Amino acid sequence: MYRFRTAVLAATFLLAGSALAASGPKTSNRTLNLTGTGTLDPADADTNGACKPAAVSSESISWLDQCSDTNCVCIQVAVAKPAGSMDKGKQTVSNFFITLDPDVNPATEPALPIGGGTGPIPACGLFRGVVTDTAGTEVKTLNLIGINCKKVIGTSSSNPTGTHVGDTLSGGWGISNDPVLNPLASGWGSLSGSTGKEVSGSLPVTIKLSGLVSE
Repeated sequence: MYRFRTAVLAATFLLAGSALAASGPKTSNRTLNLTGTGTLDPADADTNGACKPAAVSSESISWLDQCSDTNCVCIQVAVAKPAGSMDKGKQTVSNFFITLDPDVNPATEPALPIGGGTGPIPACGLFRGVVTDTAGTEVKTLNLIGINCKKVIGTSSSNPTGTHVGDTLSGGWGISNDPVLNPLASGWGSLSGSTGKEVSGSLPVTIKLSGLVSE
């Protein structure tokens, strides 16, 4: 009888442990593909040019509204059809803002040949972004950070600096805890993408996020 009760108790604990494990957070690979049009948005910019949109949370404003000098640029991006697995089901994207900080340039090598000044002018800048992804009752706000660098083509003796046709983007992202997540989640990963050439204050933007989410 004692052995029987011991076996029953052991089985009960094992089942309880399995149930707790099954109900705990799970980690999986997630992606979010964003293709849209960015618009220069001075109405949502601070005096230094950084984004300060009233539509986002105070934490998102504190993330976006940072500028090393006074030459930042605020871009609002409209995305018609986001794709990926960041949230389950049909997703929509809102409050997508990017602050460009052109005064932070890690590409400090002079144009080639060294000292000659006859080549593409290296230029990169820091950017910060915020985007909210929603699917049904699921909501995640993501903070973005990265570097945008000039994409130059057509260098020649007659066009030594080349033609600037857009920027390449690289960096990372993380899930913000404000506003409150539904469901509770944590996650982070990398981003890559590009922008096209600006025309009349708008430019095409493509960004892919990939990484791990636990929820």
